[in-house]
Order: sequence, then structure tokens, then C-alpha cells
Amino acid sequence: MNYAIRLVTENEIDEVMTIINDAKELLKKDSLQWQQGYPFKETMMNDIKRNELYGYYLNDYLVGVVALVVGLDKNYTEIEGKWDIVASEKDLTIHRIAVRKGYYHKKIGDTFIKLSIDLAKKLSIKSIKADTHIKNIPMQMLLINNDFSYKGIIYLKRDEVDNGRLAYELVL
Repeated sequence: MNYAIRLVTENEIDEVMTIINDAKELLKKDSLQWQQGYPFKETMMNDIKRNELYGYYLNDYLVGVVALVVGLDKNYTEIEGKWDIVASEKDLTIHRIAVRKGYYHKKIGDTFIKLSIDLAKKLSIKSIKADTHIKNIPMQMLLINNDFSYKGIIYLKRDEVDNGRLAYELVL
């Protein structure tokens, strides 16, 4: 099978939401993460419009997405713990990794991490940050297995039940 990674286009939003809904269903069994509506269609469309949403395509079929966001993430300005590099405009943040049902355990997340590292190096960014729910073990393992270090707990600045997240960082 041939794979490619590229920016997702607006006409793919329905496929993106199918993938997001698959992820919501998967997360539902273990946590409240993504169970109050977020990420919304509008969230994903904004990622696309800002050229931040990348897709993983197998034989031209979209099977995974990730938002790679450059800049200061307001959720990361306060942390119970300590970043190696203080949160700033010079960060790359990994958000909204999701994989289509039937394509789990195929190292798509690892490919997205490699993409984030390549993008950070291209842009001379030294810190890649990410967060996840305390019960989202697959995401925690993805980050740890790709050399991210646990840095503490952040609290999402949006109205959400159970808004604490484990924060991770990779310094390049």
C-alpha cells in the first residue's frame, strides 16, 4: 500500500468528521475526552483553513488526521510542573490526532510524530508540545515511545468537564 501525507482540503471535511467521530467512539470507553462535542466540525474546518490539518492517505484514502499548530497555545501558559522551554510563539503543538476505525495499530501516529519533528526542524522550532487525557493510554504511549517527556498537568481553557490534561514536550 502506498501512503502519502498532505494538507487536508475543505472538500474533505465530511471524511475528517468521520475520522473524528471514530476517535470519539474509541475514547468514550475510557474517558470523557472528546465527549462534550469537541472537536467540532468548525474546529476541524478552522484547522484546514489555517493549513494546519494534515492527512494520512493510504492509496488516496484518508485514514488519519493531525493538527500541527505553530505558535503559543494559551492552554500551555500555566502548568502544574515545568516545561523545558517555556510555552511561546516558537512552539509547535500537536493536536487532534485521530485515526479511522479499522486502521488502528498501523503506526499512523508515529508517522504524524515524525512529520511534526520534520516540520519543527524546517521552521527552526526547538519545542514540540502535546497533551492528552490521563486515561488516554495509547496517546501517552505514542508520545513516550517517540521521546516526549512528561512535564506536568495543564488545564484546558474551555468549558469542559474533566479538563485536566497530561502535558508532554520534545526538545529538538
